[in-house]
This record gives sequence, structure tokens and C-alpha cells, in this order.
Amino acid sequence: MRVWVPIPGLVPALPGAGVVSGRRVANDRLGDLLAEAGWSGAELARAVNALGTLHGLALRYDRTAVAHWLSGTRPRRPVPELMAAALTERCGRLVTVAEAGLGAGSAGPGVRPGADPAPAGAGGDGLLRLALQARADGDPHRRPPLLRSPYQPVPVPEAAWDSDPDRDPDRDPDRDPDRDPDRDRDRDRDPDRDRASGGPGTRTGIPELAARRHLAAHAQQLRDLAVSFSGLYLTHGGVHTRAALAAWLAQDAGAFAARHPDGSGAGARGRGMPDPGCGAADVWRGYAQLAHLLGEMTVDSGHHGLAQEYHGIALALARKAGDRRMYAITLRAMSAHAGRLGQPAHAVRLARTAVETAPADGEPGTLAFLLVQRAAAHAQAGQRAAATADLATADRLHGRHAVKPPEGPFDSYARADLDFARARTHLALGEFPAAAEALERSLRGRPPGQHRATALTHAALAETLLRLGHLTRACEHWRAFLTAAPAVQSRGVREALGRLLRDLTPYRRSREAVPTVAMARALAERLPWARLP
Repeated sequence: MRVWVPIPGLVPALPGAGVVSGRRVANDRLGDLLAEAGWSGAELARAVNALGTLHGLALRYDRTAVAHWLSGTRPRRPVPELMAAALTERCGRLVTVAEAGLGAGSAGPGVRPGADPAPAGAGGDGLLRLALQARADGDPHRRPPLLRSPYQPVPVPEAAWDSDPDRDPDRDPDRDPDRDPDRDRDRDRDPDRDRASGGPGTRTGIPELAARRHLAAHAQQLRDLAVSFSGLYLTHGGVHTRAALAAWLAQDAGAFAARHPDGSGAGARGRGMPDPGCGAADVWRGYAQLAHLLGEMTVDSGHHGLAQEYHGIALALARKAGDRRMYAITLRAMSAHAGRLGQPAHAVRLARTAVETAPADGEPGTLAFLLVQRAAAHAQAGQRAAATADLATADRLHGRHAVKPPEGPFDSYARADLDFARARTHLALGEFPAAAEALERSLRGRPPGQHRATALTHAALAETLLRLGHLTRACEHWRAFLTAAPAVQSRGVREALGRLLRDLTPYRRSREAVPTVAMARALAERLPWARLP
């Protein structure tokens, strides 16, 4: 969606926030931040316009708009958030909307506008948040502000990891004064012996076994759903697939949180109930994976503030599961998202924390997956030596990666994905021949059904070849992209189609480009999600 936000869109500051007795006062906070950044008004305006473009907004601010803001006028959302993001990247520290004198802004991580607030302590930190956010995402009346919410840099989580960050009181007698000592005695009994003798096992063993089986079955259901939705995303993109996943989570996560209000994942407390740690971690891990997938699909749909919220929920659930690997993989996705939105310094911080958080003795493929993103972030930030070192280490680690049939979408990291990420790093470093070689290797390793990844790889290779002056080969890959694109609903694919039409404009009368441009225009006219630039 492209939105024109003209200068007359400026609105006066609200009483009590930049206005005294009806008189507008200067925004000294914004002036101080400009001085800290070493920016003129025109430079801030250009940075805001550039971030707006990455968010699909056509902004045309200039120094006169910044002069209005400095005098106490506030722009409409999402411009304050874009200003805070631009200043965060420039100053090298977190700058909030409130610090810029532009209002309270969002509260940071938490349920985005449009969702109901989660009751404190209900359903665990993350699960009820996920259910409420997904429910608002599916509500036609509350969805629009969610989809328009902008990306905002937030503090990077610490790499420190407690061995048991969310230890349940049921597992620590000193923290639960209401603990039933009879339950401990029942747990130490042999259920088979008690059932045979008609003892307490008849009362406690069967309900406990049933609860354990329920948790195990639910965890397996979540794993199966992760496989299914990941496959749909890789094949058809995130635009429509994410709506189905959000609708499912709104129902299932909400019901699970309601059944387990203490967040234990094991049902109500009392005699005959299982240890909440048994099987519960697998349930939290399953929800963390689905929240992560929903975040990735939402990025692919171009709804960046909402995607950021789903990623934050995935982090909370991974931490509750005690799953350092899933936590690090989500931080890695957040780093890639930040880099895509023009926040290279923030992307580097997230990627570094992902590598530091991952288990030191973790699987080599996972470490390669994290390091290749850190390489891309370093390259985007202009840190060539660090990027090159990370690429070499990632390549060496992936060579030790035992490729096996994956049980789920987070169990293996394909060489085709590594090569695509390598290409992003080479492109950021201006190494176009190396990028083209990596993209060609990625294509050779792609399974035939991954239409989204195949389309985006062909598009990236075509753009790279055109930079190298190989028009004929570029058009061949553009046509391969156009063949795969109709099966995919993705903001990334739509943007690639726009770049095709833009980049081939100078060659539109050449013999090689004429059929490609015609094919692209025909596709753009027939797809409702595609618009000509």
C-alpha cells in the first residue's frame, strides 16, 4: 500500500504536550536530538522519507516540515515512529517517540493497538498475549491499526540465560506455601503397585497419566501445524497463509491459556495432577515456533509493526520453554527484519545477541544459520572484515552439519538457504560476481515446490546480473521469476515485480527485454496484490 502524506497532514500538538495556554512551544527535545545526531532538518526529512519507502509509504517531507516539528507541531502516525527509528540508528542508542517530544508513542513490546490488554498473570507471559493479538488480527474492525503500526527499535534482550527462567512454584516447595505434601508422597509411589493394591495410585496415577498424554498430544499437534504452515509459507508466501494461522492461534492459544490460568500448562493444581514440567516445555516450544512463523509471514506481508510484536511473543514463549535454540533463531529473524527496514546497527546488535545466546555446544547447522545473518548485518553496517570472517566460519560449520530428513521447519538448515544469505552479504559489500555465484548455487539446491524462495532467488539473481551488464541472462531469470510468481502472495514478490518494471525501463525497446516487460505487465494487471510502480 502506497500512501501520500503531504505537509498539510501535520496536526497541532495536543494541550499539555507542546502547547501552553493555547500557544505552541518549541520542541526542544527534538532539537537536542538533531544536535546529538549531527543532522540538519533536511537530513532528518530525507531519513524519514527513506524509512517510509521501506514501509510502503510515499513521504515527501523536507526541511520546512522539520521546522514545523521543531516549533511544536506533531505529524500524524506513523511519522513520529519513523523519526524515532531514524534517530535511533543515527545516534546508536534507543530513541523513543516520547524522548523526541512527539507524544507517548507505543509502550514498546506488548499487545499492539487494536488488541485487548492481557490480564496480568493470566495464561503465562506470552500465550495469552499471542491469543489476544491473533484475535485482534482477525477482527475486521481492529485489524487496520495493527496492519498500519510501524516498526520501532526496542532494547535488545540480554544474552544472559537462566537455567530455569520461569520455574513454577509447584516445582519448588520453598516458593509455594500452599503446596500439598501428600502430592509429593503420591509422586514417589509406584503407580502400578498402587493400582494393583487398590492404593492411592487408583486415585492419582490415572489422572496424571491422562494429563501427561494430553500435553504430549497437544505438543505433537503444534509440531504438525508448524510443518504444515511452514510448507504453505515456503510455497505460497505469507499474505493469505498468515490469516489462517492467526485465526487458529486466536482459538487454540486462547483456549489453552483459559484451561491453564496459572500458565503451568498442566491444568489446575491439586492432588492427582502431573508435574507441570512434564511435557509443558514442548507445548511452549510449539507455540513459540508458531508465533515465530506468524511473525515471518507478517513480515512477508509488509505489516512490520505487527510482525515485530509476534516476534517478541515468540521470544517470550521460547524463554518459557527454556529453548535457547529457538530463542536465538527468533533473534536472528528480528535482525534480518531490522536490516530490511534500514536499521543496520540494530540488526548487528540483534544478530550478535542471537549468536551469544545459542547453546555453545549447539548443532553446527544452527550456528551457521545465526552466523550468516550476523555476516549480512555486519555487511549492511559497513563492517567488511567482520562480515567476511562470519561468512567463512558459517561455511565451515555448515560443512559439519549432518543433513537429515527434518522432523520440523526448525530442525535443519538447507545449503540453498545458506547460499541465499551469503549472497545478501556479498551484495551489501558490493561483491556482485560472488553474489551471483551464490545465488546460482542456491537455485540449484532449491526443491521444486518452494515457489516463494525460488521466485525471490531468481529475482535477486536477475537484478545482480543486470548490475554486471548481462542483460540477456538477467531477462532469462526475470522470466523464471514471472513463471513462479503467480503461485505466491508475498509483499517481497510484489516489490520484486515493481523493481523488474523499473530496472528494465531503459531497455524496454531492446530485443531481449521486450517479451520480459510484456510478460511482467500482463502479470501485474492480473494479480490484485500487484501494482505498477
